[in-house]
Amino acid sequence: MATRCVVGLFAALSVAVLGCKSEPRINWNGKEDFFAVDRSEPTEDGVRLEFHSLVDAPADRVYGALADVEHYADFVDGVSHSQVVRTDGNAKIMNITQTVIGRQSNAQVRWTADPNQKTVTFETLQSDANYNDGSYRVISSPDGKRAYVVSIFQVKEKGAPQNVPIGVLAAATREAFEKAAKSVKQRALTGGK
Repeated sequence: MATRCVVGLFAALSVAVLGCKSEPRINWNGKEDFFAVDRSEPTEDGVRLEFHSLVDAPADRVYGALADVEHYADFVDGVSHSQVVRTDGNAKIMNITQTVIGRQSNAQVRWTADPNQKTVTFETLQSDANYNDGSYRVISSPDGKRAYVVSIFQVKEKGAPQNVPIGVLAAATREAFEKAAKSVKQRALTGGK
């Protein structure tokens, strides 16, 4: 699930592209909070999750970690394999393996990074579990020392293990997101070490 979230979180957070039309109100003096905003709403084929995270790490480094999809297995909790299948401009098609609801899940995901907008979008192309599309968008604090990340996940019932309610998938995505967010912060602070 971390991959979906990470794929989300790292791919991955490009919320503006997938639905956040206005700029969020950000209290840059607030305490770090990975769930400053925590929304979910049912969709026709699953559930849409939106998380906003105020992170005590520089935005450029947070974005760099989110966009470093080929190394997720090196630093994202729950991701055990991430390999580039092919690259097409700013898009990377990746094979990724992560733990989803207690079992290994394999997926092929297209990640698209836009460094100018500090966004990463992701789309599940194939999966032996559920499908999860989404985005990450990173906003820098005025002093550049903190990041605000808007993460969107479209969790779909398509491909979900039998008899797993969408609410369970949504809860697992939220849990995986939190682990992935902490992993991304750590990577941002250590510079990949």
